[in-house]
Amino acid sequence: MKLKSLNGRKFRKGLTLIEISIVVMLVSMLFIEVFASYFFSLKIAREADPPGGVTRTALIQSIENLRLSFTRTYFFENQKRLLFVGKSEGASGIRRDKVSFASSNPNSEELNEPSVREVSFYLKRMESKSELYSLIRREDDMVDNFPLTGGTEHVLIDNVKSFQLKYSERGDKWLDEWNSKSNKKIPRLIRIEIIALVGNEFLKYESLAHPGILFK
Repeated sequence: MKLKSLNGRKFRKGLTLIEISIVVMLVSMLFIEVFASYFFSLKIAREADPPGGVTRTALIQSIENLRLSFTRTYFFENQKRLLFVGKSEGASGIRRDKVSFASSNPNSEELNEPSVREVSFYLKRMESKSELYSLIRREDDMVDNFPLTGGTEHVLIDNVKSFQLKYSERGDKWLDEWNSKSNKKIPRLIRIEIIALVGNEFLKYESLAHPGILFK
């Protein structure tokens, strides 16, 4: 290393090999920390959503779709076309329930659509996996004389093994089926259970909905 004299004083020019080594070591440690965090996060993401089935995110979004739709249930007892019908099929763990009801459309004015529409949720067998199902949301923009049929089908998620709904008025007694024609009202609580293939294992997700903001 060369020393340069200025006004009788000597100053060092540049860095020593030890100092350069320390800088390189610190930078290397920083890169190692960054890449370690990245690969650890990548590993967690892969473990959370392994290939071969539905992702947890899609499953949670589907349950939220159900909950929000139930919350917007639209029902008047004296209107024959406004129904809430829930039917059960299958045994526990392999349920294939279906529910149909009228739901308010919060974006009706902006989209120039009817303020109330028919909605159904049910399972339909997958073509590629005969033992599993797709969770379907059916929508009909018109509440007509056939409230349980018609409209357009939308696939929410695939790889579903069981779709179960239970209905209650107060939460102390739960029913597998509900019909507003005979009950003269809608349920106040709905328990949602979906069992779906996530990666290589079946997982069960549950939630609770409170239908009936708009009912009389």
